[in-house]
Amino acid sequence: MKRRGRTKIKQILLFFTLGAPLILIGQAAGSPANHWQKIDEGFEARSMQLDGPTYQTFIKLRVLKVDMEKFLVRVIDSRVFGTDRMEIRILAQKTQALAAVNGSFFMPDYRPLGLLIIDGREVNPLRKTDWGVFLVQDNRPRIIHTKEFHNERPVSQALQVGPRVVVAGRELLLKKQVARRSALGITFKNQIILLNSEDTNVYLQDLARIFRLPESEGGLECRDALTLDGGPSAQMYVDYKSLKINLPGGWPVPNGIGVFKRTP
Repeated sequence: MKRRGRTKIKQILLFFTLGAPLILIGQAAGSPANHWQKIDEGFEARSMQLDGPTYQTFIKLRVLKVDMEKFLVRVIDSRVFGTDRMEIRILAQKTQALAAVNGSFFMPDYRPLGLLIIDGREVNPLRKTDWGVFLVQDNRPRIIHTKEFHNERPVSQALQVGPRVVVAGRELLLKKQVARRSALGITFKNQIILLNSEDTNVYLQDLARIFRLPESEGGLECRDALTLDGGPSAQMYVDYKSLKINLPGGWPVPNGIGVFKRTP
C-alpha cells in the first residue's frame, strides 16, 4: 500500500513537471500546423494557433516568409487598372502576384494616406505623422519611422503605415486595441514576413510579442515589424504551387503588398 502511494505521487509529479509544459508548448508552437511549410526555395508558409495566459485572446494567423534573393516584394496599386479600390484577391490576380496582403490607410473616398513608391516612382507623398515606412532599397528591406525617411538613395518600393510594433528586436509598448490584423515584419536574416489574422481579432501588444519572440518560443523572430491597415481592410490572398489562401476583408482596398517570382 505504501509502495503504491509513492508510485502515484511520482506519476503526479511527472505530469506537472513534464506533461503540463508540453500542453502549453503544443498550443503555442509545437503542433505540426505551427511549423514552416516549404512551398518553394525562399517561400515558406505557416499556420499559427496561439492561446493560453501569454495572450489576451485566442489567435489564428496565416504567415508567409519570403527570401528577397528569390522573390520580389512590391507595392501594388489599384489605380494602375483605372479604379480606386479592389479586393486584394483581384488586385493580386491582375498584377500576377503570387501572394498579397492589403497595404496603407485610406480616406473614405479610397484615396491612400501616406507615402507610396512603386518601382522607384513616388505615386503618393509622405505624410508627416507618427507612423512607420516599409521600404526596399538596394534590394534590402527596412522599416523606419516617418521622420527617418529622406529618400537620399533610390528607393524601389515604399509604403507608409503603422504603428510599428517591433523596433531593433524590441517590443514597443502599445495601446490596448484589438482588431483583425494584417502586418509586415523583417527577420534578422532580412526575410519578409507577411501576416494576416484568420477570423480572429488580435491585441496590438500580443501581435508585437509574436513578432518579437524567437521561433523556439513560438514567435516569428523579427528585427522590425509594423501593422498594415486592419479591421475590415485586413485580407490575404495566395495562389502559388501547393499553397492556396483566400482570406477576404470587409471591403476593397486601394493598394497592397505583392510577392513576385524573381526572373533569372
